[in-house]
Amino acid sequence: MRNRIFLTLAVVALAALCPGRGASTYVTAAGASPAAGCDLEAYVVDPDPKGLNVRDTPGVGGRVVGVIPLDGDGTVVHLVASNPNGWVQIDRAETIGGAVVFDKKGWVSGNMLGTETRGYGTKGVKLYAAARRGKIAGTIPPETEVRVAGCEGQMMRVRYKALAGWLNRDDQCPSPVTLCN
Repeated sequence: MRNRIFLTLAVVALAALCPGRGASTYVTAAGASPAAGCDLEAYVVDPDPKGLNVRDTPGVGGRVVGVIPLDGDGTVVHLVASNPNGWVQIDRAETIGGAVVFDKKGWVSGNMLGTETRGYGTKGVKLYAAARRGKIAGTIPPETEVRVAGCEGQMMRVRYKALAGWLNRDDQCPSPVTLCN
């Protein structure tokens, strides 16, 4: 009986540590919600003169492991994951001038990040109800700043006024100073 309990616990622990083949999520910390993986960029919109705090775990309770300094020209971050509560994991931050100001993994609030819509010369870009596209949740005007609420794969979850949904990578412009043609 004791061997069976030990074996069951070992299998459960192994399953928790090793996601299944093709899994697109991983556990961020013991007991934390799974994070969706992505590969996108956004820019910092946090106006705090002290800079944007980067934390070891998602949420304001996480320990600050770095600060992205406020840069008047702008700073672009690389997103690698997000959690369901609007926090995104980054692994790099660079100023528009190319200076690397953060180069390890950490979590920031998506509220402090933005991207601009493309849709140049159109009536706007589509915002989808789900990361897998499908139903359209609304349309956002071209060249409009939206706030980051998460990411999955090549889709970014964003908020704009009363709209919330998923923006396709081709409709995102992560540069705070130029158009993305």
